[in-house]
Amino acid sequence: MKKLLISTATITLLAAAPALAATPDFNTVDKDGNGSVSFEELIVVMPDTSKEQFAAVDLDQSGELSKEEYETATKS
Repeated sequence: MKKLLISTATITLLAAAPALAATPDFNTVDKDGNGSVSFEELIVVMPDTSKEQFAAVDLDQSGELSKEEYETATKS
């Protein structure tokens, strides 16, 4: 089951990659400086990102992207 979830997340992440391409660094997007990026913060710099794409890269389902999640999603 865990392997299936990882595979699904990876496929979804790859589908979301175009919307997350060529993005500013994490600290630039994390406007409130709380150490995570909310959907609202993200769409300021990447307005074409959907809630579904955001949720797909929010692997821990916290509702925000950690630095690791953000960097994994945005690296080329």
